[in-house]
Amino acid sequence: MIKTKNLVILAAVMLLLAGISFMQKSQHQKDTSGSATAIVLSGEFNKDNISRILLGYGPNPEAVVLSASNDGWIIESYHNARVNEQRISTMLRNFSNLAGEFRSDSEKVLGQYGLNDDEAITVRGLDQSGNEVLAINFGRTAEGFPGQFMRTPGSNKVYLSQTGMLSHLGIYGEPALPKVQFFLELQAIQESVPNLDAMNLVDGDQTLNFSKKFALVEAPEGSPEGAEPTTDRNAWEWLLDGEIDTDLAKTKIDGVLNSCASIRANDVADPGVSLAEYGLDNPAQMVSLTRQDGSEVVLEFGSTREAAAEVTAGTYMRIAGTKTIWVVTSYTIKNIFKNRDDLKAE
Repeated sequence: MIKTKNLVILAAVMLLLAGISFMQKSQHQKDTSGSATAIVLSGEFNKDNISRILLGYGPNPEAVVLSASNDGWIIESYHNARVNEQRISTMLRNFSNLAGEFRSDSEKVLGQYGLNDDEAITVRGLDQSGNEVLAINFGRTAEGFPGQFMRTPGSNKVYLSQTGMLSHLGIYGEPALPKVQFFLELQAIQESVPNLDAMNLVDGDQTLNFSKKFALVEAPEGSPEGAEPTTDRNAWEWLLDGEIDTDLAKTKIDGVLNSCASIRANDVADPGVSLAEYGLDNPAQMVSLTRQDGSEVVLEFGSTREAAAEVTAGTYMRIAGTKTIWVVTSYTIKNIFKNRDDLKAE
């Protein structure tokens, strides 16, 4: 009888404790929880409705400033250099209707997520009228998850992005200052090799004048009498100063042309500095490429830039008639400027 009474009392106590626990959990859920997922950034963003993007980190809210101009997107904060617009499109597309999993709404724990004002990455976007229509802060990457903690400025609600967002800002790893080089358009020149008829190389006292002798294709049977052969612009021999030099290897000269026709830089320099500072006022190394239509593109190579801190080493280069000062690798220089002995057949 006593045992039964004790069991009844114990069961009543357990039910009471369970009820209190449920009420506490319910109240906590009400005070600190939102829906499992929510749209953190509402709207479709693209280059048509965003005209300026400001990227920052901690106390520097404008570390990288990107803006639309009449000639395309530029980096205001870095010599007004051209932007790789595919990077802009990808970033804005991934910010559109950005959703996240709710994690907290307590101001006290923002630091645990890397979302305090002095340590968060900030992204702001302005529309064509200069109104801020996109604003988000990113913090640390969640352990075991690909996404980052995030919140809108002024809000204590923390969400976890479903995918990694920092890579769209050129950041790989934990929060850091956005890198301007990630947004640079570094393709300095891109020419169609079959569309180039000649290549003139000047390297100090050495000048090599190469021109193509294209293969001719006889008119097919049944063509009108006197039909002229056609030119196959995908097949050629090289002439040096107008003559075939049997000592030279076609494949090696082709390699030089390929290196000239497609150059990807590793940085750009300030175009406001005098050309003499870059060794481009009287360049000792130049390449002239002649297109099929007779127009030319001239590449001018200047002095060497030494590596320092976050500045990469390289050689200054300019395309004649343009403002951009490119910095190209020593590998590029090595592949272009060969002497005649380097081009001999083995």
